[in-house]
Amino acid sequence: MMQNEFYRLAFQMLSLDEGVQRRPYDDATGKVIKAPEGNVTIGVGHNLDANPISNAVMLALLTEDVNEAIQAAKEILGSTAWDQLSLNRKLGLINLTFSVGGSGLRRFKKMIAAIIRKDWSTVGQELGSSLWTRQVNRNKTLGKGRDYRVIKLLKDDEYEY
Repeated sequence: MMQNEFYRLAFQMLSLDEGVQRRPYDDATGKVIKAPEGNVTIGVGHNLDANPISNAVMLALLTEDVNEAIQAAKEILGSTAWDQLSLNRKLGLINLTFSVGGSGLRRFKKMIAAIIRKDWSTVGQELGSSLWTRQVNRNKTLGKGRDYRVIKLLKDDEYEY
């Protein structure tokens, strides 16, 4: 599969699971963040209240974040194990790493060991019983949202986005 297709699938997956917002927001509530005084700005005085980030900037940030998630997952699993993963399983790890960061992924020790030995049932069990699963589904029914889709990617090698 071409690299562009890989990124297209990753962006589609993360846009659904993370949501798309061109203004700063609270990731727990989804509410736009307002400055107590003045305007919310980034960079060199870019006023996000008056001018939300463009689609091009949003895509650049997402590309950088996906690349960082890939590097972290590759480093934690090892290049050989990463290279042997299917596209769907790489996407599942990117999604999880995007959500918890590299340091968070390192805490999934039993799941990582199961990935390396290709024990996909244990991978699904470890992720399914994790705190992450409960956290990403605060306001949803377990087994119907992001948790379900990421487990399908990792355990069953199925992309359901």
